[in-house]
Amino acid sequence: MSSIFLYLLLLIVGGFLSYRGVVPRKLFDKLEHIQLICLFILLFAMGLRIGMDDRVINAFLKLGIHATLFALVSIFFSILTVWLFRKTLLKLLTKKEVQS
Repeated sequence: MSSIFLYLLLLIVGGFLSYRGVVPRKLFDKLEHIQLICLFILLFAMGLRIGMDDRVINAFLKLGIHATLFALVSIFFSILTVWLFRKTLLKLLTKKEVQS
């Protein structure tokens, strides 16, 4: 819980410093690269932490099956929603064209 407050505090301090103009303009030009490097470090740390967890390693097959089922159900309902929306929208547009 305290780490959330630390992240929030860092965000507020960074926003305040940026708003006040304390951050040099040259840093803004390099900000994209800094963010990308920080993202890679964060992903590496998360992967390392997950990879070192024995519970994750032991449940790898179960997690893979759940992830696959979740993906398939998401894909199915996404396609169904688009199909239904398109079918309904086409009916509405066709009715408007006939009435015009």
